[in-house]
Amino acid sequence: MENKKCDKKLGVFVCWCGSNIAGSVDVDQAVEEAARLDGVVHAENYMYMCSDPGQQKVKDTIREKGLDGVVVACCSPRMHENTFRKAAGSVGLNSYLLEIANIREQCSWVHQNNKPVATAKAVDIIKATLDKVKDNLPLETLTIELTKRVCIVGGGISGIMSALDLADAGYEVVIVEKEPALGGHSSQISRSFPYFHNISELLQGKIKEVYDHPKITVYVNSEIDVLDGYVGNFNVTIKSRPAFVDPGKCTLCDQCLAACPVEL
Repeated sequence: MENKKCDKKLGVFVCWCGSNIAGSVDVDQAVEEAARLDGVVHAENYMYMCSDPGQQKVKDTIREKGLDGVVVACCSPRMHENTFRKAAGSVGLNSYLLEIANIREQCSWVHQNNKPVATAKAVDIIKATLDKVKDNLPLETLTIELTKRVCIVGGGISGIMSALDLADAGYEVVIVEKEPALGGHSSQISRSFPYFHNISELLQGKIKEVYDHPKITVYVNSEIDVLDGYVGNFNVTIKSRPAFVDPGKCTLCDQCLAACPVEL
């Protein structure tokens, strides 16, 4: 069965990144092989593609050749994905039709002493990224309202400290703890190492801070029953069991457990 020919006009731009890429990858060969790939109408390399002149090359080519998709073979997308997507968007190409092929961290730096292997791998990475671009659809950035309220599941020392930090930063915080009191496993430790601090005293101080903080609400004897919604706007239903000890006055002495040995 014959492969379907790509009907999009694609461009490939290979960055030298100084010697970070060009020292291990034959960038001229990579461009030559990329130019022969299905759908590619333009391929070139440049010493620093992220520089203003390099970005201008990308923008000029998008305009002049009417590119439908772009692959920039360079460093990690964490470095310059936004840089190149903004450049593409500034000349009318949907930003999400540009993808980064990481041939530095994932290729050049891994194969510094083997140029043929590094070059072949770079071409494979470019080809795979091109295949992704061929199936990409134009996307639009959406802005949604964010509910500045945080639900922390678990009232151990990590949950306690996270709640205090978030509440001090201005967020409303809800702690959901399945046990009758906050503290978690840290309440079972007597002293810390290497300074032998009294863990019970430290923990009680932090628990008091939690209950005294105006932006923190605590649910003990409770678990998450239903969780739905989406990022920034989750809906949480909390299922609580009856509590017969005031969590605000509990000292984690466990005397209530000895006085009421009932299994449920």
